[in-house]
Amino acid sequence: MCGISGIINLDSRLLNSNNILDMDKVIKVMNHRGPDDSGLCGFSFSTKSTYHASSGGELLNKGFACSGLLGFNRLSIKDLSIAGHQPMEKDGVIIVFNGEIYNDKELKEKLVIERNCKFKGTSDTEVILNYYIEYGFEKLVTELNGMFAIAIIDLNKGLIYMARDRFGIKPLYYTFYNGKVAFASELKGIIQFSDFDKKLDIDAANARLIFSRIEEAVLLDNVSLLNPGESLIVTATGNVQSYKFFSLDNYTRDYNKYHNIEEAMEDAEDILSDAVSRQMVSDVKVGCQLSGGLDSSLVSYFANKMRTDNMNDAVSIVDQGGVIGEEKYIDHVGEKLNLNLHKFTVDTDYFVDNYEKLIWSYDAPVYKPFFVCYKRLAEKSKEHVTVLLSGEGADEIAGGYTRFGAGFLQPFLSQYELNKNGVKNYNSYAEYEVMSDTTLVDLATLGYNNLQGLIQDQVDKFNSFEGTNFTKQLKYEIAYRLTAGLLRQDKMTMSHSIENRVPLLDNNVVDFVMRLPEEMLVRFASDSPVNLSNNPFSWFQGKYILKEIVANKFGHEFAYRKKQTMNGSLNERDMLASSGFEEYYRDVVFPGIKSRGILDADLINKWYESIHQISSKQFNSMWRAIGLETWCQLFLDA
Repeated sequence: MCGISGIINLDSRLLNSNNILDMDKVIKVMNHRGPDDSGLCGFSFSTKSTYHASSGGELLNKGFACSGLLGFNRLSIKDLSIAGHQPMEKDGVIIVFNGEIYNDKELKEKLVIERNCKFKGTSDTEVILNYYIEYGFEKLVTELNGMFAIAIIDLNKGLIYMARDRFGIKPLYYTFYNGKVAFASELKGIIQFSDFDKKLDIDAANARLIFSRIEEAVLLDNVSLLNPGESLIVTATGNVQSYKFFSLDNYTRDYNKYHNIEEAMEDAEDILSDAVSRQMVSDVKVGCQLSGGLDSSLVSYFANKMRTDNMNDAVSIVDQGGVIGEEKYIDHVGEKLNLNLHKFTVDTDYFVDNYEKLIWSYDAPVYKPFFVCYKRLAEKSKEHVTVLLSGEGADEIAGGYTRFGAGFLQPFLSQYELNKNGVKNYNSYAEYEVMSDTTLVDLATLGYNNLQGLIQDQVDKFNSFEGTNFTKQLKYEIAYRLTAGLLRQDKMTMSHSIENRVPLLDNNVVDFVMRLPEEMLVRFASDSPVNLSNNPFSWFQGKYILKEIVANKFGHEFAYRKKQTMNGSLNERDMLASSGFEEYYRDVVFPGIKSRGILDADLINKWYESIHQISSKQFNSMWRAIGLETWCQLFLDA
């Protein structure tokens, strides 16, 4: 696990001294992603030469003429020896790699048997480098099972390759500017280049104000986040080609393989067990991020089943009172599995003290104020583990959210207002999905008139997928909403030098779930609707196959209770109305909004003055506006 970065001139000119020294700043600002080691490699396309250095200053002192630089921060997880150092080079090919590959052993065996490759160490980076050299980039990225962001420089071919794993677990930001391409694992790395012009992307700003989770909307103008399953190929002369090496439409439902849910559950347990086992491989201590929910409990169960010397810890955020959230379920799992359970709390003071750090770590405004819990969890987890297994991804691949019930009901329920807050009359199922999950149109930047265009763009993305409405919804969530949770996990854990792994997004797990019949994922609840609430979406059980497995391990009541939010005792309105945050708002945020002049400062201040009386939509719009202004101060003004 690490941070990767680079800058390459694409017009046959050499990098200037400022760009070379800027790379020292990039590596330094991402030190949290890899405090164990760092590296820098200068290279020249014209001479096909390289120079590995400890800093840009060293490169300048040596007088090495660079057309490009690769930077690296290392968090040692597998192969703690010097053999895992990056940038790694062989036969005119240089690589920087962020992530973990879980089928590296199989790929390595293939290289040894078929190509008689020799290896210096046991790092997966060396496997990737050799696999590229022997089989090419296209075959490489399609055969990797893991989480990754990769950049490869092939001096022989004059090509630059970049790729991001198929579900977007690891981030990679890039930009083309002034005849150069630059990239980094975090957005804060990009702004270290002194000749990069920092501007706000107005479309992205409005997308962030409207949608709750939209990570492709990068707030820095002219910066993109490489899409999940996407590759970028750039020639030394500046020609750019992007292509998807993985498509969610590769998945089709198989209605003939299983006769009943019990048969499918048997295979599911084997696949889940194998996935967790692969992701427990580590030369440092591994633990589970245990929220008390179904997914993290399932991961904890399979991790515990194959307990190793370096894995028996679990970490959790709980309520201070211990009665509102998930603590009793956390304790239930901890006791049943005999885990070393470490529980932590968060209060308003911690939120106030870490608010700016939260946005700086995340590279963007955060969706909810209580997301500070994830930062606290990572901070305290570092005292016990270096790798955390989480349950992220199950809701998106298996239909776990309440809104997935609409896949069966929406065609006729949209005609009736059975629940004013749950069912509305949308023009299409695509529009329903796009407008769900706290989509707001209460606030936009001044003079902006493309809100409907932003919404239509998401509708078009939904409609581009194949399958039933329900399967399209799963694919849309995986492609465009799952990345928000994954980036949150990556940024919060890496801000405290912890690697986060997601076994439920193992290639084999997703392949299995996405080929199951839909009725094994979402189905009617066992009770009659008469005995349920008047919200028709509550009549459904999402993640059905996973819930049945969890019920077998931890009991039916555990599997089918209503999930609570992390640290439910944190009242978000009280957090923002607290004296500490109010002082920050009045001294820093509100004057910034007013002077920047892109938002209606008086409206936002009116909402803040009535923070306990305004509607939920108004509160969420206000919170997003505050976050946007804070981001602007940290990333544009500072």
